[in-house]
Amino acid sequence: MDDQPIESIIEHLFDETDWLIRGKALRNLIAHGEAAVPYLERVFELRLDPKAPVNDASGVLIRNLGAAAVPFLQTQLKSGNAAHRREAIWLLMESGNRFCTTTRLTKQVLDDRDPQLPDWGQSPDLMINRFRECLSDTDLSVRFAAASALEEFGHDLPATVPVFIETLLHDSGHNQNWAALRLGRIGEPAMSACDALNAAVGSEYQVTRLAAKNALTRIRGNQESAEHIREQPL
Repeated sequence: MDDQPIESIIEHLFDETDWLIRGKALRNLIAHGEAAVPYLERVFELRLDPKAPVNDASGVLIRNLGAAAVPFLQTQLKSGNAAHRREAIWLLMESGNRFCTTTRLTKQVLDDRDPQLPDWGQSPDLMINRFRECLSDTDLSVRFAAASALEEFGHDLPATVPVFIETLLHDSGHNQNWAALRLGRIGEPAMSACDALNAAVGSEYQVTRLAAKNALTRIRGNQESAEHIREQPL
């Protein structure tokens, strides 16, 4: 464990002149475990720091805290700052270092869902309800994060589809990629997303084009197989 007093670490968290100092302070604070909880407001602010080593270290610290950070993150779901609401959802999805499913860059098909839930320290139903509430947020990035959480844990899949369609039509290339990936895993219940996915096949981003093509195959697969059988001569 780092011998640096926690008071000195916290002082460095507020250094506005050198991002290296902020990043090192976050990494040192990780070793202090739940003693970091009273300082979560500042730690969470640094999740939005423009320097990747700083915001990454903030995320590691908060995820490591698991259930101890959940009450604070829940308050951020009601923040007036959309970025705070969005980041709170992403961190809750990986609380206790239960990482979200992913895919290889060249594959662009999501792995099967992990049945293990994050360390929320409370009834999963309560947290799932929080994500449901966020589906009606005024900010698309928050709605997308909430839909991603519900899809990740296999809940309310039909309700997530319109959000993913909206993301494909109006959001950033990164989120469009992930919307296509999640629609592909939803499969046939996402049939209403086919038009948006067809449009995404023309994306300027290669990974999004591949994810959209794969999603269409998975969504239409059962239907096309049934049509193929019907078309076979007797």
